[in-house]
Amino acid sequence: MKRRSRPWLIGVLALVVSVTVGLASGGVADAKKRGKKKSAKSVTVSKTTPTAIPAFDAVNAVAGVASVPLTVGKKAKGKVVNANSFSVTYQLSDPAGSLVDIDPKLVAPNGRAVYLDNPSQFFGGGDTLTVVGPLTTTPNAETGYCFPDPSPPPAGCPDGDPANTLAPPFAGTARDFDLYNFGGAPAKGRWVFKALNFGTATTHVLGSVSVRMGLITAPK
Repeated sequence: MKRRSRPWLIGVLALVVSVTVGLASGGVADAKKRGKKKSAKSVTVSKTTPTAIPAFDAVNAVAGVASVPLTVGKKAKGKVVNANSFSVTYQLSDPAGSLVDIDPKLVAPNGRAVYLDNPSQFFGGGDTLTVVGPLTTTPNAETGYCFPDPSPPPAGCPDGDPANTLAPPFAGTARDFDLYNFGGAPAKGRWVFKALNFGTATTHVLGSVSVRMGLITAPK
């Protein structure tokens, strides 16, 4: 006897194959999603232990230098600095004062260097300050430094701009537009924070140091 064809069976088999292929492709896609690492958008490197700043070498007329290496690792591979998301935080101290003698500087892995603000240098009584900071400098702040006049009139900060409110010991956040110069610099590698001492005092100390940078993909 001749067997009759079973079109319904062929349809069921086709449906099973279709569903199986769909599940398989979906599983591969999910696996790729799980295996794909999220790219870091920022990185922070810090040193929290104090570092002594040597005195000025009067014999050779060379500043004393405290160097703090801050290494940015592989999470920043292929990335450059986003200058719109960049800040440096540091603290200086000296029980004898004379913090006006310190010039802070940050050096990128490619050698690009920027001198940072030490507001005690702009302050008439800077030699009497025993602490500066923790001061965060960033190009993305309106706030400027305030240098109070203790003998009225006028009292307060008579420097015109009402946004200049960060007064001694300058613990807070203030603008430093020079940091825009790090935009586009390679992020990965050895950054170095340096404190140059042009004074003869030996008690200067560089406290905690922190650099936070936004990351963007390096142009090809």
